Amino acid sequence: MFVKILDKILLIFFSFLIIFFQVKNALSEEVYLHFPEELLMIEFDKHILPRFKFKTQISIKSKKTSENTDLSIDVKNEGISVFSDLNGIVYKIEKITSDEIKLNKIEKFIDWLRSPSGISAIEGFQFNGTPMFKALKFEKQNEKEFVFEGDIKNGLLVSQKHCKRCHVVDDNAFAGIDSSPSFHAMRSFEDWEERFRAFWTVSPHLNVISIKEVYDAGSKLSPVVIAPIELSLDDIDDILSYVSKIKPKDLGKPINFW
Repeated sequence: MFVKILDKILLIFFSFLIIFFQVKNALSEEVYLHFPEELLMIEFDKHILPRFKFKTQISIKSKKTSENTDLSIDVKNEGISVFSDLNGIVYKIEKITSDEIKLNKIEKFIDWLRSPSGISAIEGFQFNGTPMFKALKFEKQNEKEFVFEGDIKNGLLVSQKHCKRCHVVDDNAFAGIDSSPSFHAMRSFEDWEERFRAFWTVSPHLNVISIKEVYDAGSKLSPVVIAPIELSLDDIDDILSYVSKIKPKDLGKPINFW
């Protein structure tokens, strides 16, 4: 009898313990967004945050003070321009926390602000019947173009020597075979860099191309029907550098069936 009562007490205790830690973790992962007083006075926070939660099921709490907050919307911020008021004063959103879980939620909030529903929520807010804000286009940071450091000339020579068996690799349209796309065509693919960087890891190249000190095609059991090719990782970089400079072929727009 005593053992059964003790088991029930322990069960209740551990159940409360689990609930306690679940609540604690949930509170620790709560995102707090600082709004300036002028936005709180017109209850802009009560307009924007519930709409975001309805769309994403993510809860963000508003705070009047910037202390212990994870995110801030203010005219004094150094972050991303979000919207402007009737006088053209720009409000910016700035991340404060470094917590990865919270940052993931914040990124979703920022993405939502960029979306049509987020823009509609911003511009749909009215105070005493008057629209108050205009959504701004998010400024994209200038991304530095990646520079391939391989030898372009050697990349062309290696391509002409080995890849020309199947592909058109330069302006000679009579090379290659019909079933293999040209380098210019593949250069127009969104994932062209990934394709050229790892082409030797997939069939049919896998069976005929050896990479010095990395991979030996001769170890494959598949029959080799053409002369084997030996390349180095530097050769792969050179081919990438060459392909990065060629003009992508215009494959036309996708067919619209509607």
